[in-house]
Amino acid sequence: MKKYMAYMRCGFLEGCAYRSNFITGMLANFIQAAVLYYVWRSIFRYQGVVNGYTWEIMRKYVFVAFLCNCSFSFGFEMNTAKRIIKGDIILDLLKPVPYRGMLFFRMLGTAVMEFGVTLILVGCLYLSVNGAAGIRLERVLLFLVSLFLGMGIKFGIQYLFSLLCFYTDNSYGVTKAREVLTNFFSGAILPLVMFHGGLRRVVEALPFQGIVFTPCSIFIGTFSMEESLRGIAVQAVWIGILWVCGVLFWKKASGVISLYGG
Repeated sequence: MKKYMAYMRCGFLEGCAYRSNFITGMLANFIQAAVLYYVWRSIFRYQGVVNGYTWEIMRKYVFVAFLCNCSFSFGFEMNTAKRIIKGDIILDLLKPVPYRGMLFFRMLGTAVMEFGVTLILVGCLYLSVNGAAGIRLERVLLFLVSLFLGMGIKFGIQYLFSLLCFYTDNSYGVTKAREVLTNFFSGAILPLVMFHGGLRRVVEALPFQGIVFTPCSIFIGTFSMEESLRGIAVQAVWIGILWVCGVLFWKKASGVISLYGG
């Protein structure tokens, strides 16, 4: 465990040293959140309720979704691709810890810094706009659990996409494809209750909703306590599924390394 803690510390220090990447990403997410905030405000001026959401609920959702989206930016596909192209990935494989474990704890260290900064900024902004009314301790605790599980799902998805870099040099395309899928299907752009029919069923069958929509719904109260616990259980199941998929995909990817003389 000491080895993993060392990687976590390295990730934290790396996040602090290269904080401009985090600040730039947070600014981009803030612009997106601001645009969504004013778009939804305009919509609710002419319609009191949209798919069960009032303006008060949607306003809270936009802020919490912004928090979920910024807290764990990760995005290590580009770095993985660079290490593969340079051959540095071999050095990672020679270390006395599993590659995925090393990657996770490095990203977790970075996430600690990101979450701390984001929570303070978004928390102050949320309270200034929405106030503290409606915030319940049990929902906050469940939200934090769900948020952490959402981080696990996001890492699992990004890990699978990063392994695609073993098969292509176009890491930028891989990263952007993952970002588009994650933002759309996780509920970062709009709540998933806005989807209807076949698209709604597809979204519910995918793991992305556990990244943003589930934590947000727990915090703002659109999920009952029973639905919140069920959503957390589904998140845990998806983490297990993504872990198994990562193990199987890694075996094929490591075979590619051997094929090229690694």
